[in-house]
Amino acid sequence: MSAETPFSSKRFLLALMLAACSVILLQNHSLSENSSFLFELASMAAGLALCFLCFVPTLLLRKLRNADILQLSARSPAVVKLPVAVFYAGYFVYTALYFLIPYTDMFHAKYYPGVSPCLITVVLLGCCVYAAVKGVNVITRFGIFLFLFAMLTNILMFGGNLTALELTADSLSWQGSTDDFWQNTRYFLTPAFIAAVFACLNAETNNFRLRQPVCALLFTGLKYAAVLFFIRFAVGAYAGRQEYPTFVLSRTAHFDRFAGVESFYLALATMSVFMIVSLLLCCVTKAADREKNLKTVVLFTLILLAMYTVSAYVNSVKEILTNQNVFIIFTGIASLLPLAGLIGGRKSNAPTLVHSM
Repeated sequence: MSAETPFSSKRFLLALMLAACSVILLQNHSLSENSSFLFELASMAAGLALCFLCFVPTLLLRKLRNADILQLSARSPAVVKLPVAVFYAGYFVYTALYFLIPYTDMFHAKYYPGVSPCLITVVLLGCCVYAAVKGVNVITRFGIFLFLFAMLTNILMFGGNLTALELTADSLSWQGSTDDFWQNTRYFLTPAFIAAVFACLNAETNNFRLRQPVCALLFTGLKYAAVLFFIRFAVGAYAGRQEYPTFVLSRTAHFDRFAGVESFYLALATMSVFMIVSLLLCCVTKAADREKNLKTVVLFTLILLAMYTVSAYVNSVKEILTNQNVFIIFTGIASLLPLAGLIGGRKSNAPTLVHSM
């Protein structure tokens, strides 16, 4: 298995945090309509806490074995290596489609209805192929630019809606049922896919510290909370009646005569999904023991494109590929598999890169 040039774990976690932001950017009637803002915050905290638990097996594996799950499986007999590689390759292909499908739907419905979603997919996947061949190190460098662009977009989107904020006496009311709580918590658990990506790629990073994934999830929560706050109190019920409320929020932003920053929102959503798919292709090729191999990257990209095309014409396939419960189950398995490596793996003789918190 080819080795990546070691790169900063801070930069890697920053890239994962930006990838997780796509969850709230593409939110489309995923949260309960009967829950209040504080209730949504509570379920968000519960969901992100569960996301952190998904990191724990990998954190222990990194500290005690100084390796990631794919490195350990590569050293194992074929009877162990092959099932692990097949599972992770299948999981990451599924995850790529889980985000690619709603992104292209949003792009087609809200921005370019005259352009075929399949064409959008082909263009985006072409960019992802180039990034995956370059490797994780290069992708995380792009994450620095994406972070700066995300900050600019947030300033424009939130600042442009400040004058529209309407807070009332019952703004901080508590409303929602147990079913609403679990519905919202399941939605906020979907960012746990970054724990699975971390489980497969973290061994290439250096200067890792335990607080880094904690900070990444905290900043992700702040982003989610800010979006939820402005959607509820600046756009209000109107956003609830529209598809993709965050897009609506970007459209209502205005500065004097300048109105609408939906182009910034669309660019941020595009780059976030690009980040996701590129990292997932890196994970797939690492699972196949063919990192940075153009033919392997193209092969899995064609599989992605073929499955996307089928989902575009067969609705039952699309429903399976975007099913939240199926995605969470697969993510849970992918995040817990490092426990098997912790139990059965051999301790590395290399010095550990994990420092105390």
